[in-house]
This record gives sequence, structure tokens and C-alpha cells, in this order.
Amino acid sequence: MKARLIGRRSGAQLIEEALLLSVALVALSLLVGGIESILKQSSSYTSGVWSSITGSLNNIFGSLFHW
Repeated sequence: MKARLIGRRSGAQLIEEALLLSVALVALSLLVGGIESILKQSSSYTSGVWSSITGSLNNIFGSLFHW
């Protein structure tokens, strides 16, 4: 009888570990997706700032240097 209980317990522990692993993988994928979204937004913001700086410099010095 003890052998059956031990077998059931180890099976339940395996199922529990599998569920915990799947939850961890889902959380990791959400984290990576969030980081990717943040990086895309920061890239877009940096590109916009760079375009603004380039446009301003072109307006200020464009007539002097004709570039």
C-alpha cells in the first residue's frame, strides 16, 4: 500500500513541476514580449528625436553650408 502512495505522490509531483514549468515559460514569454515592445518604442522615439535635431540643424546651418 505504501508503494502505491509513493507512486501517486511522485506522479503528482511530476505534474506539479510540469505545471510550474509551463507557468514559468508563459511568464518568461510575456516578459520578453514586454521588453521587445519597450525597445521598439524607444527606437521610434530616438529616431524621432534624431530627425528633429537633423531638421533643426538643417534649418539653421543649411543656408550657410548648402548641404
